[in-house]
Amino acid sequence: MRLADLELEPGAAYDASDLREAFDRGMTGRGIEICYDADEQRYLRLFSADTGPYADEVTGGQFTYVGEGQTGDQTLTAGNRYLANAADAPLPIFFFHRRSDGAAWEYQGQVDVVDCEAVEEDGRRVYRFTLQRRGEGRERIDRAEAAADLDAPERVETSRTRVVRNTPLATALKRRYDFACQVCGARRRREAEEGYSEAHHVRPLGRPHDGPDAEANLLVLCPNHHADFDYGLVTVDPDSHRIAHAYDAVVDGGTLFVRGDHALDARFLEYHNREIAEF
Repeated sequence: MRLADLELEPGAAYDASDLREAFDRGMTGRGIEICYDADEQRYLRLFSADTGPYADEVTGGQFTYVGEGQTGDQTLTAGNRYLANAADAPLPIFFFHRRSDGAAWEYQGQVDVVDCEAVEEDGRRVYRFTLQRRGEGRERIDRAEAAADLDAPERVETSRTRVVRNTPLATALKRRYDFACQVCGARRRREAEEGYSEAHHVRPLGRPHDGPDAEANLLVLCPNHHADFDYGLVTVDPDSHRIAHAYDAVVDGGTLFVRGDHALDARFLEYHNREIAEF
């Protein structure tokens, strides 16, 4: 799936199978999902419900969204970090909301992050994000179709910046690995004769990490283990390439497969383990 080809109708309802078909990936169960399209463009999917552990205020064109982490103090890591960074470096963010009387997710359009602040709530620290719906083109929600409590926002002029990725570099590396995941060896398919994998920057591009878009900073991963790296649930020893995984016993203790012609830089693995890993 390429974001340029994505067609979603604001105000329309989508169930899990619809979302899998539209985005070429299923739901993880997280409120903030870190995703990539076929061109390695990062995007986020946000999910909010009337019922659940948080009291998101989905009212008006500008509204609040509570970050990830249901117990203890929330941390500015994983999905929370990517959402906070979007305040300065916007990226595509697709927002879905589910009413208490519904089973499907209603698409509310793309949103921008206006502000992020840490607040005390019920004796713990949580991150509150102020989001605003975009009002351009297909993202303008018809009031007759959209949720009644989501009034159209006033229009403001914004600018967007994003890191330009070297897509041919990532594609060439994926082909050398025959689109197989370096962690688990799985080889997914986009079509019957076409493999599918994702290129992961071990030290992420853009602020605050400013990693390089270089082969030495790239891994070829399946979508599941790509997400695990982003969420800090997997580490790789820089010297032995031994894998430690927070919950996947199948790969925990295994060894990252690195081809002889892939000069993976140990410094980026060290950075990931120190700055991103959650365990």
